[in-house]
Amino acid sequence: MQFIDTHIHLQDYKSNDTPQILASMSVAGVNKMICVASREADWAPIAEYAAAYSGRVVPAFGVHPWHLAAAEAGWPQRLLATMQKFPRALIGECGLDYLKNPVPEPQEQVFAEHIAIAEKTGRPLLIHAVKAQNQLEKFWPRLQKVRFVLHSFAGSAELLRRAVGFGGYVSLAPTFLRRGKAAELAALIPENRLMFESDAPYQGKPVDIPQLAKQIAAFRQVDAVELAERVCHNTEEFING
Repeated sequence: MQFIDTHIHLQDYKSNDTPQILASMSVAGVNKMICVASREADWAPIAEYAAAYSGRVVPAFGVHPWHLAAAEAGWPQRLLATMQKFPRALIGECGLDYLKNPVPEPQEQVFAEHIAIAEKTGRPLLIHAVKAQNQLEKFWPRLQKVRFVLHSFAGSAELLRRAVGFGGYVSLAPTFLRRGKAAELAALIPENRLMFESDAPYQGKPVDIPQLAKQIAAFRQVDAVELAERVCHNTEEFING
């Protein structure tokens, strides 16, 4: 089985031994990844990974809602310029987190800026959404006009339905399997909207993805190899449009 890790933070590994990480991924059949930024300081190293491992590392640039205080004036203009420099890059990680920060502003403003750049460039969004189901309601009409994924999905069945109803994808990380309603939620994701990720080094490892795929296939009562092929197709479609 072959896989694409749709969300990994290579720049955050303490060992910084990227060749070894990529070698272990290859053994597990994970041959491509989206390397995702959390803050502007990540953009340069991610660009270097994308250049050094062209075809394997797809860059994503953005500002995570946990790191808004580090976002300096003019970041939207610099993000747009970066997206124009890297026309195959994705936008993220961005979104809303009302567990860490219950205050709407500036989270909603920053998220809206990311959506605007997605609208301008036609690139997809990698969305972090925690305790934000109600706040997302005002954004669905705009998100419907772009490609987006709720990464490391850990929300309710209703949030899942809203996301796919507005054309979104849903990405599952290894930690999803520890949820009490994992089987029920996994069954609700349309076949053409499912993706897998590690969210490494935080929620799992890329080598965990094959086992994640096997368990999701068991939940859905489908063949694991066929599911893996479908999910790879979904991911390529998400990245490339």
